[in-house]
Amino acid sequence: MPKIRTIGQLQAALTEDLKWRTQEVSQWEAVTARAKRHELSAVVRGGVALLYGHWEGYVKSAVTCYLEYVSLKGLPIADLRDELAAIALRGLLGKGEASKKALDHTAVVSAIRETREDLPIKLPYDQATVRTYSNLNFERFEDIMHSIGCDSSRHDIHRGLIDLRLLKARNEIAHGREFYVELEDWKVLRKRVFEILADVRSQIGNSAENEEYRHSSPSRTSK
Repeated sequence: MPKIRTIGQLQAALTEDLKWRTQEVSQWEAVTARAKRHELSAVVRGGVALLYGHWEGYVKSAVTCYLEYVSLKGLPIADLRDELAAIALRGLLGKGEASKKALDHTAVVSAIRETREDLPIKLPYDQATVRTYSNLNFERFEDIMHSIGCDSSRHDIHRGLIDLRLLKARNEIAHGREFYVELEDWKVLRKRVFEILADVRSQIGNSAENEEYRHSSPSRTSK
């Protein structure tokens, strides 16, 4: 897969990733329509696991794409907005934390001390950078959105739906417990989750277009 260096590549990656996820969930709903009554409960249980997978998967993938796009610009730390600069510095600190060698710890401290505001800094964009802990509740989603300068507050109304309905059901099912979800409840979950994911795509795309990743972006300074 080519590196994401342009707005067009970023928008395409965000759109295509959401498109196939939407199609797969639609196909799953078609399966529920064909399921016999005695099969439906089991089919919907599988649909909950699928829906959670796309919830966590798209948030992680979309944010990773955005970090890659910004990272490849090679901006100095002074040009990065505070939230992204924090991710870059966290990446440096993480290298020291992962090592037991004092030499490596010292190298990290030296790197931070020597980081000049006019020198590029590596913004990590691997999957490990976006921390979902395989359990993406609303608080973690909120934190991830904040970490790239995006807003999750418009979805606060769905906090309970994500935590108490999607995650609770997924965790019960994943741990092999006898837990069932009504088909109509699953449809509500699917609708709301994909509304949030569509907004994630839009916010990230707009952030790139408006250069919101910069410490002083044109859109923020004009307000």
